[in-house]
Amino acid sequence: MHFDLPRPVLRALSMLEAGGFSAYVVGGCVRDFVLGIPPHDYDICTAASPEEMKEIFQGERTIETGLKHGTLTVLMENEPLEITTFRLDGDYLDGRHPSSVIFTRKIEEDLSRRDFTVNAMAYSPREGICDPFGGREDCKKGVIRCVGEPERRFNEDALRILRALRFSARLGFPIADETAQAIHALKGNLDKISRERIAVELNGLLMGQSEKVTDAFWDVLLAVLPELSGADERTKKKSITMLCAAPRELPLLWAAFLGCCHGESEKCAGLAREALLSLKMPVRLMEDVHRLIAWRDSVPDEKNLQELLMHLGPEGLSGLLRLYHGEKPELQEKLQRLMESNACYSLRQLQVNGKDMAALGLKGPRIGETLNGLLLQVVRGELENEKAALLKRAAELAG
Repeated sequence: MHFDLPRPVLRALSMLEAGGFSAYVVGGCVRDFVLGIPPHDYDICTAASPEEMKEIFQGERTIETGLKHGTLTVLMENEPLEITTFRLDGDYLDGRHPSSVIFTRKIEEDLSRRDFTVNAMAYSPREGICDPFGGREDCKKGVIRCVGEPERRFNEDALRILRALRFSARLGFPIADETAQAIHALKGNLDKISRERIAVELNGLLMGQSEKVTDAFWDVLLAVLPELSGADERTKKKSITMLCAAPRELPLLWAAFLGCCHGESEKCAGLAREALLSLKMPVRLMEDVHRLIAWRDSVPDEKNLQELLMHLGPEGLSGLLRLYHGEKPELQEKLQRLMESNACYSLRQLQVNGKDMAALGLKGPRIGETLNGLLLQVVRGELENEKAALLKRAAELAG
C-alpha cells in the first residue's frame, strides 16, 4: 500500500533515514489514508533522539518547545512538522499524563502506548505500514478498539474515554464490546480531566454522527454534564432525535442536545447556560445556545417574523427556524426577503437616536425605554420608520 505524502514530509523522512534512523508518519494521518480520507496534518516519529534530530535538521529552522518530551518542530519549506522520538510512557500518576517518557529505538514499542488500534499504525515509504495491533483490520471492520487492555488505557488517561466516543461519532464506527464495557465502568475517572479538555471532545462528538453514541453512552455524558440528569427516557429520546436532525453547527447542536431535557424553556435555557459555563465554553456560544432554547417554544409565522428578528437577530432567528421549524422553508424565505429589504429590526436602524430623545427632555433609562418602544411599534407595522413620525410619537410617550 502506497500513500502520497506531501513533499515537506517526504523530505523530512528522507533526511532522517539518510542519517541512519528509521522514520514514519504515524497516527491519525495513517488512519485517514487507510480509510480513504484526506489527512489534515502529519505527525512524524523516528528512532533518532532529540539531540540526533537537532543534528540532522541543523540547517533548518526548528522550534524546541517539546524537546524534553522528544518532540522537535521543524519548519520544512515553511510547513511546521512535529517530529517525535519513539517513546514509552512512564507511570500515569494523575490519570491524565505520564510522569516521564522513555526514549526507544523501536516503533512497535511507541505504537503500544497509543489509545486505539486505528490510531496505532505507522507508515514509511520505504517499509510500508507498520501495524502490530490490527488497526487496518479494525478500519476494515469499522470498529473502535483499545490497544491492549481497555481498563489499563482508560486508567492511564481518562480523556481517552471521551476520545473513543468522539472517534466513534466522527468515523461512524461502533465501539468494541470490551472497550465499551470499560468506558461504562470507568466513567468516574473523567472527574480527573479538565473541563476545557472535556469541552473539546464534546464539541467533536456533537459534530460527528453522534446520535447512536449519545444513546449508548448517555451515562458517560451524565458523568460530565449532570445538568442532563433531569431527562426522562422520553425527553432523552427527543433530544437524540433533534440532535440527529440538527445542522452541523455547534450552537444548533448544543441547543438540540441540551434543549429538551428540563421542561419549560426558560429553566432549560438557564441549565444549558450553566452546563456550558462549567465547560468554559466561549461566551458567544453560551449566549447563542441560551437564546435558541429560551425561544424554542415560540411559533414563528409570516406576521411575527420581524418581531422575532428584533429579539433574536438574523443569525439567531435563522438558527431557530432551522433547528425547530425546518419543515417550514417558507419562513426562511420570508426572513431572507426581510433582510434583503433592509427591514428595521434593531435600534441602530431607527431614524432617531438617544440624542434626539435627550432633546425632547428624556433622561436616563427613559431614553432606552422610549427607543425600544418606538422600535417595537415600527416592527409591528404600527409606526413608520421616519424621523418626523418617530419624534412625534416619542413626544407623546414623553408627555
